[in-house]
This record gives sequence, C-alpha cells and structure tokens, in this order.
Amino acid sequence: MHSESYLVRKLIAVAVILLWVVAGCKHGEGTTAPSPLTQPFVSPVSTSPLPTPVDSFASLWPAGRVLYHSDLTGVFKIYLVVDGQPPLALTQELGGATEPAWSPDGQMIAFTGYTTDPNNVMIYTMRADGSEKRPVMSTQPQRNWRPDWSPDGTQLLFLSNRDGNFEIYKVNVDGTSLVNLTNHPANDRDADWSPDGDQIVFVSDREGRNALYVMAEDGSGVARLLGGSWNCSFPRWSPDGERIAFTSGKDGTLDIYVMNADGSDVQKVTTRSGDNVMPAWVGNDRLMFSGDDTGDNWDLFVINVDGSGLVQLMTTTDSERYPAWAP
Repeated sequence: MHSESYLVRKLIAVAVILLWVVAGCKHGEGTTAPSPLTQPFVSPVSTSPLPTPVDSFASLWPAGRVLYHSDLTGVFKIYLVVDGQPPLALTQELGGATEPAWSPDGQMIAFTGYTTDPNNVMIYTMRADGSEKRPVMSTQPQRNWRPDWSPDGTQLLFLSNRDGNFEIYKVNVDGTSLVNLTNHPANDRDADWSPDGDQIVFVSDREGRNALYVMAEDGSGVARLLGGSWNCSFPRWSPDGERIAFTSGKDGTLDIYVMNADGSDVQKVTTRSGDNVMPAWVGNDRLMFSGDDTGDNWDLFVINVDGSGLVQLMTTTDSERYPAWAP
C-alpha cells in the first residue's frame, strides 16, 4: 500500500518536471540568443546579392566582368559584376579597398587597400574570385595607390609618396626590384602602361597644372602630350594602343576625352551635366566611367567613343568609382 503511494507520488513529480520543461521550451520558441562566438569568415567572396538595383539594368551592362569600388558599407570596398548580374563583394574582410586593376590574362586583380590603418595604404594583389590577397611588398611606407599591370603581367606601376612627393614606381609582382621611374621634384601620378609595353602615359604638375606625359618603360625619354591648361587625370590606353582616354577639366567641368596616342586629334566624349571621371575601355570602341549624380553621389555609365549611346548603369545612393573591364 505504502509502496504504491510512493510510486504514484514519484510519477506525479516526474510529470510536473516534464510539463515545466515543455512549457519553458515553448516560451522560448522564436528567439535565438546571440552567439558569444564570432562567426568564421567562410569565403573571400560574398555570394549574396547586394542591395543595389543592378538587376533592372542587367541588359544594359557590357558583356564581361566589371570591377569598381563603392562606399556601400560606409567604407570603400571592391565589387565585381559579371554580365550585369548582382555585384559580388571581393574585399569585405579588409578595412578598405579601392582602385582595382585587372591583370592582362584576367586571372588576377591588383588594388589599393589597408587592414586597420587608413594611413597605411598598400598595393595588394588577389585572384579574380577575391581569394589569396597579399601585399605586393612587405614594407610599403607612406601611401601607395593606383596600381597598373605591365602587359606581360610580371610587373606593376603604382603611385607613392614614400620619398616625400608623389612619384611613379615600378615593381615586380613578387615585390622585388622596386624602381622610382620619375624621380622628379614635381608630383607624378596616374600611370598606365601601353599595350605593347614600350611606353607609360602619366600625369605630372612639373610645369604647373596637371599635364599628360609619356615616358619609356624604364623612365627615360619623357615627352609632354598635352599641356597643363588641360588639367588632366586618369589617362588610359585603348587595347589596340592607338588612342588614350583621359579626364580633363579644361572646360570647367570634368569630362572624358579621347586622343590619338601621339597627343593629336583630341575629341570630347561626354557632354552630360556634372563631372565625368575615371574612363575605362570596353574593347576599342566604348568607355565606362564614373559620373556624379545628385551632388556627391557617383554612378557608373557606359558610352561609345564617339559620344553616342550614353547609358547609366547604376542609380544608387552610394558612390561607384574607378571601373575596370575585362572580357
């Protein structure tokens, strides 16, 4: 009798405990406590579509791959658009990244970036999928910007103020054989290698305002193409080496121009209102560029070299700059 009573009391106690556990679990459904652990970085490339209206413009984008940098997250990062599809973030684990440049074979990307200190800006390379990021040189004093590949993919040009003023340097992709090509008391910048590898076009203020110059790949034979009244920036050789696109403020606003490689036959390409900068060739007959739209906001555009066929590729509240195209 007593043993039966004891067994009943035990069963009731167990039932009460089970009801309490179930009730507690039900009460907690739909809530997730924040994990005390930092989520691991799984992939160098974000495959989630970013909140930009690229989808609605997909048919307008040139076929191929487009790099650019954007301050979508509050700091500049590098993004990749393939055939007009939603962009992929390539550098989200870095503190900031800008100025992407395709290697000639399209397998690598050089860019400017930093980890935690924006005053220690370095030249990096990474694979086209965003993996295997590394600084080109272990020591990169001062600020280092705007990398550009040699046509054979073995060397990089870049801009640095490591010697006190801005100079153009050349270095092997593995970080060896650093050379100051300009070595001039003026500020020299925005270098771009000709497709045949023989010449480098660049901008310098050595005669006052920013003029366009060319030099041999070893820094010799400097010759002026356009005078300082043009107020030039961002010169870029066409893939066939016959023309150079550049930005000029000659007419008050910044616009895209194209000229023959010897500096003759300068033609204005953009006539839209606002500033238009940073041209990038899409084949030999089209150009991408960054144009300001509603104040400090910058969007990407594409246009035929003759000035026809202007298309706005993005309309965002952030800024997309420094496009680079590859097939």
